Amino acid sequence: MQKMLIGFLSFLCLSFPLAAADAGEYEHSLAAEKMTVQWRLDETMIHLKLTAPTQGWVGIGFGPEDAMKGADFILGAVKKGKVKIVDHYGDKKRGHSSDEKLGGKNHVQNPQGSEVDGTTSIWFSLPLGSDEQWDKSIEVNSMYPIMLAYGSGADSFRRGHAWRGSYEVNFTSGESKKVK
Repeated sequence: MQKMLIGFLSFLCLSFPLAAADAGEYEHSLAAEKMTVQWRLDETMIHLKLTAPTQGWVGIGFGPEDAMKGADFILGAVKKGKVKIVDHYGDKKRGHSSDEKLGGKNHVQNPQGSEVDGTTSIWFSLPLGSDEQWDKSIEVNSMYPIMLAYGSGADSFRRGHAWRGSYEVNFTSGESKKVK
């Protein structure tokens, strides 16, 4: 009986790794209207969770320079239980392209997500520093500009946003303020 219980518990741990990765590990949170961003830092990475009331995509942009241009975008969606998280660069004032299409790499690590009762959540990790021209080094000790958005219900990253907002965040202290 004890062997069966140990076997069953081992099966659960291997089958449901998402629960362990999302068990309240975030130190800071930003409630941006209907969208929430949670994060924690370690020495070399930022670990993020994005949640919004959509069955479409959710996203964050780091360090925009002119509208969308110059931002490092991370977009994610869950379709039929499978998560897809992509790394894009704001190569136009009103648009972005895949880092891979531009000659770079997708630097998202540990991509996970869920879509439950009309709410999409994705969680992932990113390196704080980058030497790739299509990525940004994320400043954590001062107010840093970010963009948040989510799609209107389709999982296509080509679909426009149903909501968007611009904020400044100090990722170390958790301080934030709405810009637009």
